[in-house]
Formats: sequence, structure tokens, C-alpha cells
Amino acid sequence: MKILFVVLMFFVTSAFSAPLLVWDAVSTDVDGNPLGAGLEVTVYKVYRCGTSLSGVCFPKTLVGEAVAPAVQIDLVGEIFPQVYVVTAVNKIGESTDSVKIKATPAQAPKNSRFQ
Repeated sequence: MKILFVVLMFFVTSAFSAPLLVWDAVSTDVDGNPLGAGLEVTVYKVYRCGTSLSGVCFPKTLVGEAVAPAVQIDLVGEIFPQVYVVTAVNKIGESTDSVKIKATPAQAPKNSRFQ
């Protein structure tokens, strides 16, 4: 299995809200073939890798899990900037890491007033 495409999206509802890490669902194996019956992804795991986009994810700290078909996790409580990877898990095991994604804090609008 592999993570086909991982996208980091920020949904900001206030100046203090945490971003959501969002990715595409995995539906194919490493060769691009559809996952067979019973081999569907059951859980996605999200790991924090520090702040460097280079090299392997180390140290690799589990941040949370999303039970499939969910494909997002709230990064509330995380300190930014941080780098994350996502893996997919099925009954055979856990996939290799996705590409690294760096999350940075959203900037408040420059002309906003907070009361």
C-alpha cells in the first residue's frame, strides 16, 4: 500500500483554531492495483517528525489515528511548525510513510482587531 497523495489544508474559524491534516483515501496497492476484498484500509496513522523536511521521519511520534473512511485529523494542541507523515493500515500491516508535509501556523489578518 501507499499513500497516493497527501494534502495539508487549513480550515481557520478563529485566530486560535488548529489546522486539519487532510489526505486522499488509499484504494490501490504499491503497484497501482485496486485493493482486493478484505484488504481495505482500516486506519490511517499520523506521525510527527520534527521540523525538517529532509531525510527519514525521525523521531517518529504518533499524533493520532483516523478510522477509515475518515481522511483527516485535527492537529489541536500541536506546536507549529512541524512536519507530518501519514500511513495506511490494513490487515496485512502498515504502509510506508507518505511524503512529508510541513504545517505552519496560519497568520492572522493584518487589519483585524481582536476585542
